[in-house]
Amino acid sequence: MKKIHYGMSNFKAMREEGYLYVDKTMYIEKIENMSGKYLFFIRPRRFGKSLFLSTLKHYYDINSKKDFDRLFGDLYIGKNPTKMRNSYMIFRLDFSGLDTSNRDRLEISFKQNLIDAMCGFLDDYRNIFNDIEQIKQRIYKSPDIKSIVSQLVNEVKKVGQKIYLIIDEYDHFANDIIAQGDSEFYKEIIRASGFVRDFYETLKIGTETVIDRMLITGISPVMLDDLTSGFNIALNVTMDLSLNEMLGFTEEEVVKVLEEIGVEKKDELIHHLRELYDGYKFNKNAKTRVYNPDMVLYFLGQYKSTGGYPEYLIDDNMKTDYERLNRLTMNEQNRSLLEKIIKDEGIVAEIVTKFSFDRMYDEEYFVSLLFYMGLLTIERQEKTRLFLKIPNYVVKAMMWEYIENNLKKQPV
Repeated sequence: MKKIHYGMSNFKAMREEGYLYVDKTMYIEKIENMSGKYLFFIRPRRFGKSLFLSTLKHYYDINSKKDFDRLFGDLYIGKNPTKMRNSYMIFRLDFSGLDTSNRDRLEISFKQNLIDAMCGFLDDYRNIFNDIEQIKQRIYKSPDIKSIVSQLVNEVKKVGQKIYLIIDEYDHFANDIIAQGDSEFYKEIIRASGFVRDFYETLKIGTETVIDRMLITGISPVMLDDLTSGFNIALNVTMDLSLNEMLGFTEEEVVKVLEEIGVEKKDELIHHLRELYDGYKFNKNAKTRVYNPDMVLYFLGQYKSTGGYPEYLIDDNMKTDYERLNRLTMNEQNRSLLEKIIKDEGIVAEIVTKFSFDRMYDEEYFVSLLFYMGLLTIERQEKTRLFLKIPNYVVKAMMWEYIENNLKKQPV
């Protein structure tokens, strides 16, 4: 009987401690065989991104070679390993939790986040680097973010290794700034000589030598267009047909989950789970829809512990998107559009694959953002456009609750 993990994103701990793990490792092979080596892939919040990145880390990490059979032996990739397994130094960054109260504090926290990640990286590969403490001192003394990244590249180049760079929550701080509605703050850090732009430009230079592969994830493409000229190497595979089910659970996988945790009355339960959490599709030609995985596990965790359905069908962690919606609907046009979507249970639109802050309040960009946030999904082709629908009951209830609360705040 497998234990249910909710909120866990450490692949190694899950495999070692007997937690349920839905095998998505066949997608390691798929992304390795793609034409691009620097990939950009986004999915809604709480959709399993961090866990997949942790799986990638342990698969490619040269330090995990001795653990390969134990961690991956019974999984798809363990039975079908690729030539690049355990061949990289893994440098992982997570840009959630930065201080966005003002530009200076954001730059300081961004820099400190980078330094902490680099020091952890050096400690992880202590057996490869020489004079680690001296390297750290040089990093601490680096005057800016560009020189910090250059220091990393130079040190890895000296030891003749390659990096697989993983960036999680790449847009977290940008989304916070958008929620504040401060366009000048955003433009100052992303464009021209902004430090975020400097960071990505230096990464691009690093790909000429030691940064051999890269996967960047987040929940929206909001910065992609603004970074294009400084970072035009990333291939956006978000809506790639072959990756439609890379994150999220298919119904077949949900049924298997129910079996592995010993749930009876599977047919009855799957009917309710389908209504509550299923419905997501990220390519118009995809044949299979997926469930929100974290919400399924949240539900099942409550179900196993109490013997009944949870009192609340959505975890409070999902409700943080309310504030972002609130900012985006400050203008009457977007507010009316959201109300219309809820009334019609969808909208005919096109999905914009990348856009900048300047277009955030245009209708097609607003609708696309709702798609990336998981509040809308692809239903069908509608002539030359798509009909986007509300994925499931829980999202519909969440949006209705938001609209109701927002309207109550409006002056009479």
